[in-house]
Amino acid sequence: MKKFGFIVGALAGIVLAGCNAAVVKTGIGYGLVHGHYVGVSEVTTEDDVITEISFEEYFLPYSWAKVTATEGTAGTVAVKSTSRTGAPVTTIFAQFVKIGTRVFTIEVTGAVGSQTFKFTSDGIADFDAWVAVEANALWYVERIKANDYGFVSAATGGTALTFEKADASAKVAMTKSESGYWTVAAPGLGWSGNMAALETLLVGTTMDFTAESFSKDATTNLWGNGTLTSGATLTDFKDYINLALRAYANRVAA
Repeated sequence: MKKFGFIVGALAGIVLAGCNAAVVKTGIGYGLVHGHYVGVSEVTTEDDVITEISFEEYFLPYSWAKVTATEGTAGTVAVKSTSRTGAPVTTIFAQFVKIGTRVFTIEVTGAVGSQTFKFTSDGIADFDAWVAVEANALWYVERIKANDYGFVSAATGGTALTFEKADASAKVAMTKSESGYWTVAAPGLGWSGNMAALETLLVGTTMDFTAESFSKDATTNLWGNGTLTSGATLTDFKDYINLALRAYANRVAA
């Protein structure tokens, strides 16, 4: 009887241990970050505490539709602006880009020297603003991953065109991690260093804060909220916190 009691007790211990196993969940969030990029955050939690988190960004036509063609080339549009030093700048963009089944047309406004632009399509007044909606950002990422994008000759689609990309990063790859975007020498952080600092900040938390609770210290140039201090210095820090909050809210059981 004693031996049977020991076995039952051991089995009960195993059952209790199983009941106490950590609840693992994973989630992915999508959205607009830093004004002109689609961000993706993936998170894993155990009992609601973040154990892993990552960030990625995909280039929008704002970057990859810049082309090396000369001004006046068919299928292109020149955007004339001014650099930070006051020098005139002419940037050549593809006029029409096709993503999935949608065609987007560049729309340039403003006087020469201070022109701005956006990409529009039927029902979409500004593509960059449109991907601020999570479902649209996901749609875009899926199209890019499928290599389902390119240049075309007309708003109706027309024929496919071939241009050489001019953006230093987007011509290498369509994500910031693969393209070497904003790479700087130590002790600078650049893109990858800032993402690593964000990940270090968020691991171990339950995301019980808002992006608006963070501010940048004028002396250290680091972001914090009075309780947490990050090692990140990037301008649009709050965009990435909101992206991580989306991923956290989207978690499901692993």
